[in-house]
Amino acid sequence: MNYNTYLKQTYGAWLGKIIGIRLGAPVENWTHQAIIDKYGEVTDYLVDYDIFAADDDSNGPLFYVRALLDNDISKIEPNDIGNTILNYLQEYRGFFWWGGVGISTEHTAYENLKNGIKAPLSGKKETNGIALAEQIGGQIFSDCWGYVSGYDPEIAKDLAIKAASVTHDENGIQGAIFVAVAICLAYQLTDTSDVIVKTLAYLDQDMEYSKVIIDIMNYYHANPDAWRECLYYIQSKYGYDKYQGVCHIIPNSALMIMALCYGENDFSKTLTILCESGWDTDCNCGNVGSIMGALVGIDKIDVKWIKPINDIINCSSMIGYLNITTVSSTARMFTDLAFKLKHLDHQKNNNDFYLPYATCGFRGKNAQIENIDHQLIVMTQDEDSFIYKYSYYLPGNIYDTRYEPAFSPLVYPNETIKFKVASKQCCMLTIYVKDSLNNIYHMPFVQVDNETELIYQIPSSITHVIVEFGIWQHKIDKKSNQLTIKEYTSDKHAKYITDFSNYPIDHYGKTFSGGQLDNIQGWVEHSGKWSINKQGLTGDCVDHGLITSGDIALKNYSLCAEFLINRGYNFYLVFNCRGFLHYDAIGFEKDCFVLIHKDIDRKIINKMPFQWNFHTKYILKIEVKNDIIKTMINEKVMFSESPYINNINGIYGFLIEDGNSCTITRFELG
Repeated sequence: MNYNTYLKQTYGAWLGKIIGIRLGAPVENWTHQAIIDKYGEVTDYLVDYDIFAADDDSNGPLFYVRALLDNDISKIEPNDIGNTILNYLQEYRGFFWWGGVGISTEHTAYENLKNGIKAPLSGKKETNGIALAEQIGGQIFSDCWGYVSGYDPEIAKDLAIKAASVTHDENGIQGAIFVAVAICLAYQLTDTSDVIVKTLAYLDQDMEYSKVIIDIMNYYHANPDAWRECLYYIQSKYGYDKYQGVCHIIPNSALMIMALCYGENDFSKTLTILCESGWDTDCNCGNVGSIMGALVGIDKIDVKWIKPINDIINCSSMIGYLNITTVSSTARMFTDLAFKLKHLDHQKNNNDFYLPYATCGFRGKNAQIENIDHQLIVMTQDEDSFIYKYSYYLPGNIYDTRYEPAFSPLVYPNETIKFKVASKQCCMLTIYVKDSLNNIYHMPFVQVDNETELIYQIPSSITHVIVEFGIWQHKIDKKSNQLTIKEYTSDKHAKYITDFSNYPIDHYGKTFSGGQLDNIQGWVEHSGKWSINKQGLTGDCVDHGLITSGDIALKNYSLCAEFLINRGYNFYLVFNCRGFLHYDAIGFEKDCFVLIHKDIDRKIINKMPFQWNFHTKYILKIEVKNDIIKTMINEKVMFSESPYINNINGIYGFLIEDGNSCTITRFELG
């Protein structure tokens, strides 16, 4: 395995997945006839999404695979992946379709996991019934196991079974195997028929899934020039009316095999056939896009599919910092895991612009941006130009919010941003940031006529979320100019103060279920009910409530929060959070002050008697610096601890338990 070769192959497969989702999303659950009546023959994207907010089909691969990051990679079991789901998902928000227990397979399995029914029992037909066990979710999240397999179909199959069994069973698991193994083999083959036939060998030949594949392939060989007739055949023999549940795997898998057969190894033809066919279009096109992207490679995917994505992928997990990412960086994550699974040493490629079309999400105002020779080439116009990247999405920045994305910013006050740039002619450049009130802050303009490094420390006095950062070019004359961005970085020395009284709430729009998505700016609610009032940020819960923000790359920092306890006994300031099952916290329990460590199981690290009172403000502070954890109440040091944890990160937040309520009036990160 060559690292850069495998990275490029994985990038092509993953980009194929994103293209398929984006193509199929506007007509998800439409019939073939409805699509034809509205759009006619499908030849391109049906909707110009610009920035696509989030989708369950991409959420799944991105976060299921984190089981390999968070556990012993050589001993992954279904329960590890079940815990990964509990760890990274918001409760009953985003990520999945929360259609109800007994209706949505993933919702049902999540409820099982939450109530102590561990995987794989959480997804068994004996637990949930055969109809739920064989819905389409078994395969739509399984692409990642092909990406990390390192050309080894046995690894792909093993991981696909373990992951799919958390939520599905029987044909649901067969679908997961098919997708993962087909992607793995497509890295190494050049013909879809070979991919299908060789993948069949890894399936249970007695299951309906295999029999349907063989049936559709036989139909294709008998009728090689009649894909629409094959579609009608599938509609009559494998239609939704033949199967139980909302979205069964068999009808949609039949369409996938049809498109792979009739697409003639052509990426565009395969996906447009599949999209035009209807039913679960974003899921089907996403899976087949993965297979075809792996098969043909990035060089044979039409640029019309790639450029609108602009290397952007967004998610809806409980870690807001992870919800703003790129196709290229996550392809690198999959590749690193493949080498780790194969126990192969490799030298990472850390050039953000190494992959074709990798823009890292940078956009241009009065500027055109293109990745050429592993760097960004920017053609500016005859007026001021802005080359920028979103650090946080305000409601008007993203197309829709069906899957309830929630974000924490990528850049914070007091951090230092660096750009290495070059200019073809003399121009005036500055680094700038914009906050959520449209205030712009920037360094003094610098005259640039060759290669230069621009450095700017963001003012720590900024009190609102930074939504945008980049380069502002002020024109000296009216000529166009070519800028080259070779690299960019930001250090992780965030520092800011938040007064939560009347803090902003972002009103994004409608969710998949028809509700309204309102997020507290920069914070992600995992559970409980969190609201803003004149006093500050108030949390209420039945069993627990958790809200988080922060940057996962922060290491040495301090947190200070002013708590007002309204009701109950359990209130915590959370730090070093990797999700709902992995965090550390200081706080109040009945008549005491505690330091706790949660790594699935909860452990009290230190405990001191402390008599606190309701409706009284307390200032909790924790310093995580130089491998020492120091905790304080109202500036009084309670205790210091030597390290008891590894890999401290900067995701922080507030936790309440057992039906309690509290208000946080002020928060400071330093």
